[in-house]
Amino acid sequence: MVVWPASAGVQIGETFLPNDICGGMGMHYTDIQTGSPNSSYASPIDGVITSWSFQGGPSAPTIDFKVARQTGPAIFKIVGESGSAGPDPAAVTQFPIRVPVQAGDVLGLYYPGIGACRRSPAPGYTVHRFFGNATPGGETNYAPITSPTIQLDVAAIVEPDCDGDGFGDETQDPDVSSCTPPGSTGDTAPPDTTITKKPKDKTSKKTTTFEFSSNEPGSTFECSLDGAQFAPCSSPDTVKVKKGKHSFQVRAKDAAGNLDGSPATDDWKVKKKRKKK
Repeated sequence: MVVWPASAGVQIGETFLPNDICGGMGMHYTDIQTGSPNSSYASPIDGVITSWSFQGGPSAPTIDFKVARQTGPAIFKIVGESGSAGPDPAAVTQFPIRVPVQAGDVLGLYYPGIGACRRSPAPGYTVHRFFGNATPGGETNYAPITSPTIQLDVAAIVEPDCDGDGFGDETQDPDVSSCTPPGSTGDTAPPDTTITKKPKDKTSKKTTTFEFSSNEPGSTFECSLDGAQFAPCSSPDTVKVKKGKHSFQVRAKDAAGNLDGSPATDDWKVKKKRKKK
């Protein structure tokens, strides 16, 4: 189940001044950050990556941003990329982008002709590496690199895309005023519950049957007797009580999950049965 965040932008990954100088001339490879504490380099939602960032080191390289989706034990599919970019060697550089993603997609970098800029070792981090420039669409075998563990110097902002048009809701989509998250019906109005059959206000019968309905077809119901916790029920609902005053409540829940905030209520009294003379 995908969780829809209350705020629009979620940061994944991390930028930092690398511990290792960007070096190793002549090495062309793509690193995918497959392992990280709390999956910090993986998108937590379906949405759109709207920007990515890199912290330049003493010899900041020209790099390509990558987004990958795991399709097998060591197989990844590149689902988006930035094209070559040259970060500022003295600051964090942020680049706009638009890459639709699914929950679990991970960040990566391609180094054309220069080694990785990373923290190494970084306990709890693992990458998968492909020697070459893996491009969007194809599935490629990646070799796991676990010793030393490597933390990539890259971060990204993921935004929801509630209408599925491939644009982030916060900064890229011009109109999401009437948009609802995937799977939602857009219905936010609670149903209205009515008790249609009930006992007399005063009765000697200890067993009685309630019937009830909702103004929204397909609703389910929850009932409470004498202040007990609400529990699922259906109409008709038969209850058995002792002598004294009693209260029955029922509330409807519609197909969109909206709950009637003012349950229908009936109060009645079971009195002692008169003896025949």
